[in-house]
Amino acid sequence: MPTDTIEARAQAVVDEFAIFPDWMGKYEYLIELGKTIPKIDPAYKNDDHRIRGCQSKVWVRADLEDGRVRYTGDSDAMITKGLAALMIRVLDDQPPEAIVEADLDF
Repeated sequence: MPTDTIEARAQAVVDEFAIFPDWMGKYEYLIELGKTIPKIDPAYKNDDHRIRGCQSKVWVRADLEDGRVRYTGDSDAMITKGLAALMIRVLDDQPPEAIVEADLDF
């Protein structure tokens, strides 16, 4: 069970992206992160799990396991998949209360 908080994970993301001097490096890193996303089961790539308002297709699934929320996701676009991977990295395996109360301005 992870002991790090949402805030600590978010700060780690900020610190990682700060090492890149330009946007191209940040985009390349984001694309690499997208390759690490916990993959959603293809059966859940449907409208019930699709994030609306995005030009690309993005699916996210949340399951409650032992009092913690576990996420999987995917996207048809590399940058968007990286963004979903960041969200999952920060919020995965946390209690629902922590997710609801989280300040996600990183």
